[in-house]
Amino acid sequence: MKKLLVYALFIITSTLFAQSERYEEALSTFKDHYNQGNVAGIFNMMEPSMQENISFEKTAYIINTFRKNLGSISSYEFLKKERFGEIYLIVFEKGKQNLRVVLNSNDKFGRLKFLPAEDTAEAKLERNITKLQLPFKGQWSTVWGGDTKPQNHHIISRNQKNAFDFLKLGKNNQRYERSGTRNEDYFAFGQPLFAVCDAEVFKVIEGVEDNKPGATNPAKLTGNTVILKTKNEEYIVYAHFENGTIKVKEGETVTQGQYLGNCGNSGNSSEPHLHLHIQDGPNSITSIGVKCYFDSLMVNEALQTDYSPIRLDKVSRPK
Repeated sequence: MKKLLVYALFIITSTLFAQSERYEEALSTFKDHYNQGNVAGIFNMMEPSMQENISFEKTAYIINTFRKNLGSISSYEFLKKERFGEIYLIVFEKGKQNLRVVLNSNDKFGRLKFLPAEDTAEAKLERNITKLQLPFKGQWSTVWGGDTKPQNHHIISRNQKNAFDFLKLGKNNQRYERSGTRNEDYFAFGQPLFAVCDAEVFKVIEGVEDNKPGATNPAKLTGNTVILKTKNEEYIVYAHFENGTIKVKEGETVTQGQYLGNCGNSGNSSEPHLHLHIQDGPNSITSIGVKCYFDSLMVNEALQTDYSPIRLDKVSRPK
């Protein structure tokens, strides 16, 4: 009897921690399609409901982003079973990610989601070394900023964990006037944005249409974007510029206070605002977010130096 119980336990344990053949076949096919850049092949591996939720365009954006940032898949390793699927460690040429996979009864993907792999790497920088000034004129409100989840929804993101979202408010702290159905109704829309420091223009993304308020474009996550690189290897990311307004080019050197473009509503943005964060490297997937402090600024009408805004702070440049 004891032997039977031990044997049964062995069978159950093996089943819980063993990789399924059908998942192995699916992962092998996924790897081949991914390495060939065959987005259609991956999209066709999804069940119809998943295709409706994610769309071909978003699938293409995700796959192309991973290929650009991490390169080809070198190998994959089964980690564990979950109630409805399995988790794998995906080893790329330039990094690692976990992948949650759920197959339906027809061996189609019901879920396919990349997750951060456990990584003990620490940020190359804890905070910015370069002295920064605010990237706008006038008073703006910090929608998201700080180190806790109630203060800043970005903290769950490895590279954006210290990010800010800034809005410009009008009378009575209103974000917009009239109906708020047009971007032009928002006080932030069309406002000029400036270089926070002397830097090289590392990357520019243009040509992304501004969303109608309330809509988003997650397939073009940061929308029209400028990334500045400082001499201290700080990569400063500005996201969601107004389409057609960016006036700098990659490789160009800018000086602190130089005009970059206008605040817009492009990318994964539901209303006009500025998203700003610093990361410790050029790769948006493998980089780590860096705490951002401004050298001198007014916070809720009081002068602060070497300060990192938190949620609901009203900030402006010193007069």
